[in-house]
Amino acid sequence: MNPYDKRRKRILKRILVGVTLFVLSFSVLGVLGLLLGNSFLELGDGNPLIWVLLTTLLAVLGYQPVDQLYGWLFRQVFFPRRSHLLQILNHLTQDLTGSYDLTELSNFLVNTLGEVLQFKTVSLLVRAPRGEGYVITSAYGWNVSDYRKLRIQANNPLLELMKAAPNQVLVREKVVRSLTWQEANGLTSQFEAFHATCVIPLWVKTELIGSINLLTPSSNRPIDEGDLRCFRDFAGEVAKSIHGALILHELKEQNEELRDTQSQLLQAAKLAAIEQLASGIAHEIHNPLTIISGKAQVLLLQKDRKFYDEKVEEVLKTIVKQTKRAADITRKLLMFSQASASLREKLRLETVLDDTISLIAYQTSLEGTKIQRHIGQELPDFFGNVQELREVFLNLILNALQATGPGGEIQIGMTYQKADKIFVIQVSDNGPGILQENLEKVFNPFFTTRSEGAGLGLFVTQQIVNRYGGSIRVESEAGQGTLFVIELPYEEPPALANADSANSEIGGEEEHDTFIGGR
Repeated sequence: MNPYDKRRKRILKRILVGVTLFVLSFSVLGVLGLLLGNSFLELGDGNPLIWVLLTTLLAVLGYQPVDQLYGWLFRQVFFPRRSHLLQILNHLTQDLTGSYDLTELSNFLVNTLGEVLQFKTVSLLVRAPRGEGYVITSAYGWNVSDYRKLRIQANNPLLELMKAAPNQVLVREKVVRSLTWQEANGLTSQFEAFHATCVIPLWVKTELIGSINLLTPSSNRPIDEGDLRCFRDFAGEVAKSIHGALILHELKEQNEELRDTQSQLLQAAKLAAIEQLASGIAHEIHNPLTIISGKAQVLLLQKDRKFYDEKVEEVLKTIVKQTKRAADITRKLLMFSQASASLREKLRLETVLDDTISLIAYQTSLEGTKIQRHIGQELPDFFGNVQELREVFLNLILNALQATGPGGEIQIGMTYQKADKIFVIQVSDNGPGILQENLEKVFNPFFTTRSEGAGLGLFVTQQIVNRYGGSIRVESEAGQGTLFVIELPYEEPPALANADSANSEIGGEEEHDTFIGGR
């Protein structure tokens, strides 16, 4: 409560108590005079000190009950609403003190003010990290999606008005009276954007860290000067807690960013080493593997097989199978180590997807797997490498096929978010899902849960996506299937690439209808 307001109420209360005790004392002495007659009056006339002592005694005896009586009258009769408001704000201040979790503090503050004081809407506006304007961290009576999209710039007219009148609570009706109608209309729209008729600024020394924004229902009594003083004092106390929570929140974000940067640097160093190693290994192994596989296939194709029995034929088939598997590993290693210099051209992502699905159409038909594609409207051209993107789709679809088994179902979605200029690709299956302890390992090189797997498919996929400045993540629960989400940023292709892209393999008009699903 405001010290001036406290002092004024205390003075008023003391005056009333004093007057009451004075009247009460003389009333009691008058009653005693009537009861005891002239002897009591003569006693007082002969010694005036007796009157003083009796009056003092009555005042001492009656002070506490009279003081309690006026305290009750002040709370219940003279200032009932303000007393209730003060109690709530005082309790809320105590509950917020010592809390340094910004989300928890924000939710508790707005919900308490909204539910207990019955404001129509309540929101908490705080300074965004690194001084990038202001954001609403929590709101009562708003849709979450609405207030999360709101970004308030530092030069907002309402914020400028708060800075021009520090520690003053802004009430819309009072503020607009002193403005021209053009200025009043503009400021009224700002109050409406905040969903508020009353804005309580939060100051810590000379820094405006945010505001509490209230919308009072029309049925409630208007906020008066006494209420404004209560809210201003409350804001002064709660601002300290919010400021501490903001500092801690920013420190946590900076610490997380530092850890991410360190992790990225460490990962980049590991990948550089793997890339160098992969290139050497792939070149050294690929050639002899090709020779071994070729020789084995030549022997298998010979018409006269009397020189070897069935066991030898089985061994030769195993050699061919395993060399193909090893060659596939070296191919992926080569793609990982050399893809940074791959040629990019204008293409259609949905066409690359359809081309990839057609490559495995025979396998999916044998296993009875259903692949459903959901392509968004008005997808722009993408600037990339056909082989790389086909590898991404192929790895994800094959991964889903192996997870679901015969009779499974795979959903593939592709949309474009115009606002963010991002392609979003989702590949989901109805398989058994991934164990939680394996979720963070699925993109690690050579990590696999299948005996026949090499553990390079998702690793290569992630590296390709990262080269395009995109991201890939996995969501899964045991028994609930798996979802892979890829986000690829849209890039304007160079002029030369645009000119040459008409003859590209993918996305050209002449080739477009040769793939399935060319819609």
